[in-house]
Amino acid sequence: MRIARTLTATATTAALITGATVLGASTASAASYRCTTSTKSIDHPGYTINDNFNFSVKTCAKREGGYIYAKAYVSVDGPWGFAGQSSVHDARALIQVKRSVSGPDPVSKSAYGTGLGSKLNNLDAYGNTSYTSPTVKHKAAAGSRYLGDSVVQIDWKNDGKGRISYSFSASPTV
Repeated sequence: MRIARTLTATATTAALITGATVLGASTASAASYRCTTSTKSIDHPGYTINDNFNFSVKTCAKREGGYIYAKAYVSVDGPWGFAGQSSVHDARALIQVKRSVSGPDPVSKSAYGTGLGSKLNNLDAYGNTSYTSPTVKHKAAAGSRYLGDSVVQIDWKNDGKGRISYSFSASPTV
C-alpha cells in the first residue's frame, strides 16, 4: 500500500511540474480503431496500356460508449501518365458497419463517402492520391460483435460499364 501511495504521489508531482492531468488507474482510455489493410491492382478498363491503379485500403472499426464506428483510408498509386488527367466519371467509398454472425454478415448501417472521384481525377505528379471516408456510427446491440467493411465503387471513363464495385478486406471484429 505504501508503494502505491508513493507511485501516485510521484505521478501527481510529475503532472504538476509538466501541467498534465493525472487520471485514476481505473479510468479507461478512448478505444482504438482495429484495422485491416488490403491491396488491389485495378486495371482501368477504358485503356489498354500503363493503366493500373494500385489501391491500398485500410478498413477500421472500434467500439466506444455503446457505439460502433467504422471508416476507411484509401491510398492510390495510379499510373504516372494519368497525373492531372480525368480518368473517372465518378467514384465513391461505401463504408459499412456489419454485425458479425455465422454466414453473411448483415449490414447494420452504411454511408457513401463522396470526393473520391475528384481525388482520382487529380492525381499528383507521381500519380498518387489519398482519401479518408466519413465515419459511420451505429448503436451497438448488447452482446453483438461488429466489423467495418469497405467497397470502392468506380465509374471509369471510356469503358461504358457504369459503376463497378471493388470489395476490400473487413476490419477485425469489435
